[in-house]
Amino acid sequence: MNAFAWIIALALLALALYLLYRWGTANYDYFEQRRVPYVLPFSAYGRMLTGKLHPVDAAGEGYRVFPDERFSGFFVFRQPGYLIHDPELIKQITIKDFDHFVDHSFNISPELDPFLGRSLFFQSGNSWKHGRIGLSPAFTGSKMRNMFELLTSYCEGAMRRLAESTKGKIEKEVKDLFQRFGNDIMASISFGMDIDSVRDPDNVFHQKGKRFTATTGIQGLKFFLVTLGGEKLLKWLGILLTPRDVADFYLDVVSRTIKYREENSVVRPDFIHLLLQARKNILHHDQHDEKLESAGFSTVEEHLTSTSENPKQWTDLDIAAAAASFFFGVQEELGDGRLTYEAMQRMKYLDMVFTETLRKWPPFGVLTRKCNKEYVMENVHAIQRDPQFYPDPMRFDPERFSDENRHLINQDTFLPFGSGPRNCIGSRLALMQAKCLLYYLFRYFTVEISERTDVPLQLDITALGLSAKNGFWFYLIPREI
Repeated sequence: MNAFAWIIALALLALALYLLYRWGTANYDYFEQRRVPYVLPFSAYGRMLTGKLHPVDAAGEGYRVFPDERFSGFFVFRQPGYLIHDPELIKQITIKDFDHFVDHSFNISPELDPFLGRSLFFQSGNSWKHGRIGLSPAFTGSKMRNMFELLTSYCEGAMRRLAESTKGKIEKEVKDLFQRFGNDIMASISFGMDIDSVRDPDNVFHQKGKRFTATTGIQGLKFFLVTLGGEKLLKWLGILLTPRDVADFYLDVVSRTIKYREENSVVRPDFIHLLLQARKNILHHDQHDEKLESAGFSTVEEHLTSTSENPKQWTDLDIAAAAASFFFGVQEELGDGRLTYEAMQRMKYLDMVFTETLRKWPPFGVLTRKCNKEYVMENVHAIQRDPQFYPDPMRFDPERFSDENRHLINQDTFLPFGSGPRNCIGSRLALMQAKCLLYYLFRYFTVEISERTDVPLQLDITALGLSAKNGFWFYLIPREI
């Protein structure tokens, strides 16, 4: 290629890059025209892409830059959105005017992913509404109490086996340990399978679950593209969000379990049983539910009530997708030490610790809503660390949520599981599982922090959610039981 051809090629490349830049920044005057304060696109997100700022902090930059405003503007590349600062406005959007903000800012259609597209979290419109109404009776207090025996039996057995297999002090990365135990619990109460990650740490359920819930690497990149509106691109490339072998694995497990139970009249108090009841339109709220609704300060309120007839038709694939979606989720005097549902509800300080943890480290950090074709976002991470709502917000203080102090908390500023009808349907289950695991951890072990744990905590800026960069390392020392 001669010099002239090189010049032409470089000129065309420069022109293409210029046109791409002009297209990407064409609506960057969106907020100026509306006189809305906004964060410059290349400020927060530039620092995020260079590894200087976590994505959750980047999303909430406007909250810190414009502390006296009710809302501010931001851009996700070329897409404008509103960051809501005012708790009353958040309540207006998520509850009072919910019919205008039903959907998340991004959804996954069954055409893009037949498996995740059937998961309640990623559904939209009537598909979400019918699914939520159908599933709500499965998460009431009475259903959780019925399922609690499965949960506590596994937790106690797992911690006992871990203690018995340990000779002296051991060092464990607790997030990985709890993910494995949580995976076993979900396999039990969602799929009716008994898995033992103590004796078989690399079992197939753990391997599939780890790939299914990954938010880093290739899987994280695919989710990131969807949040940017890249569904059409993934469809065109023929890329599924859920690896095909993972979806096929869960569907096969559920189909075989359903067939066996129906042929042998097996009843087990787990989600497969409840979803089969939903399929037969016999899953309803119990008369005892109102007495068992409270599972602590963090429990969300159910806004949609079930009807006598559920319009959703539950296929095996729907049941498999619902069951698999549940993967995305102290010591007191109790006589013989066996944890009961009522005893767990009486553990007020344990609930205070969990609530303060959720305040400081909410699971996702941001909540999104879509109105027509515009985005509305509430940055939970920023609001829950605002000193006007939580004095000395960086201090971990469970006493904020004691019986004497909780009346001082503005409930509209505590949003770890969302707000309104689109809140997290599985919050009660998540809290029950985490409390049960933690109770038996402290019952069977003395826990000491390892020098490998960062103090203060360092966030992993490559993860979409809030996650420790170097893990949570602790020493576990078996107790004499």
